[in-house]
Amino acid sequence: MKAVWRLFHFAASKKLGTLRSKKIITRIYHRQKLLSLLKQAIGNQHHDKHITLFSSLLILDIDRFRQVNFSLGYMSGDLLLEEVANRLRSVHGCDLVVQSGDDEFVLLIYANTHDQLSQTIQSIQHVFVTSFIVMDQECFITASMGISAVEISLATIEQALHQADQALLAAKRTGKNKLVTYNSSHVQRFTNQIQMETELRKAILENQLILYYQPRLELSTGNIICLEALVRWNHPQLGLIAPNEFIPLAEESGLILSLGEWVLREACLQKARWLEAGILNYQIAVNISPCQFQDESFSDKAIQIIEQTGIDPAFLEFEITESSIMQNMDTTVAVLDKLCNKGISISIDDFGIGYSSLNYLKQFPIHCLKIDRSFVKNIHSNKDDWAITNAIIHLGHALEVQVVAEGVEEWSQLEILKETTCTTIQGYLLSPPVSAIEIEQTFHRNNNKPVMIS
Repeated sequence: MKAVWRLFHFAASKKLGTLRSKKIITRIYHRQKLLSLLKQAIGNQHHDKHITLFSSLLILDIDRFRQVNFSLGYMSGDLLLEEVANRLRSVHGCDLVVQSGDDEFVLLIYANTHDQLSQTIQSIQHVFVTSFIVMDQECFITASMGISAVEISLATIEQALHQADQALLAAKRTGKNKLVTYNSSHVQRFTNQIQMETELRKAILENQLILYYQPRLELSTGNIICLEALVRWNHPQLGLIAPNEFIPLAEESGLILSLGEWVLREACLQKARWLEAGILNYQIAVNISPCQFQDESFSDKAIQIIEQTGIDPAFLEFEITESSIMQNMDTTVAVLDKLCNKGISISIDDFGIGYSSLNYLKQFPIHCLKIDRSFVKNIHSNKDDWAITNAIIHLGHALEVQVVAEGVEEWSQLEILKETTCTTIQGYLLSPPVSAIEIEQTFHRNNNKPVMIS
């Protein structure tokens, strides 16, 4: 059962904000019906030629409304929407309030001056400052809002609706609970995102993606013990695209699931090729995104890919961010135990920047802690970064797990890490991420031999 769709429509008299009529209709309204209602309201206002009106179109979306339905129930969700609508209707200057989606409202705003228009918008924002009481349950909600930049008229209504949509999208994608006024850069940015998303889908299917590998060095022996697999996009026109340019888009669009499966499969296949050639007898580390890890079928899919490629799971390490494993403790323990029972190692990535509670370390089957590069970067000049890094290293020793310092780029960083008895390093001082061929050319001659880094 979905929340009831309602339309609230009232027209203003000459004295703005005075309610003259109200209509409540329980029916789904498509875009053409919405445009018709907006044009009718604008036409009614423009019949009065004695006042000059400033106008705007605002689209409002309740943040995380699904969570309200999930936690309080759909009936409570319906009542909450009704109360939101009632509050919006009471705002002076709102000539039309339309519930155009499950949790979305379109507002047509009129004012005599720009200051009045600004005050009306502030009043709309204030609707969500106080809590809502639904079936004796107190509930605080927030809303994302997008406002058109064009003055409302019969000729510009479709343009205004489009602009408000674009502005709302910008508000939702930049953290929610925000009000964004349309500007032309929104169109270009989101057009580019849509195009890139389409091309990324094609890239996964057409093998435009490639894996680079960055080695991990054990300081006590000087041996390379692991290669971290890092995905790159070899775009046919743009060339090599770094992951920070397309991974966030993949996560937002849901493509990260198929992308993550491709990375794991390709890493397994590459490891199988190296085993067959008798070179690079190293473990392979694969990053698991939060979206992947929270997917109910993740562990089964991962194990299936490993079995299909025929490699020993002991050659694999899954790097999972600290925040990912804290989403659902019971589920996390079950998934990690299932992976570990197959022989896969577990590494906690970006350790130190997530949750402050360390209780999970004694519950989860963890083999490695990776100190976030933000601490390593200034370890030689910032005493706090040194103290945190030193504490993590000694915590790892006490728990008998490997500790990896990420982002090691300078000799001074390396010397301090040696003094603090860090076990393993990774970073540009040793090697940047490079292609499989370059890894073979650089390290296969030294396979199982110490690497001279000091």
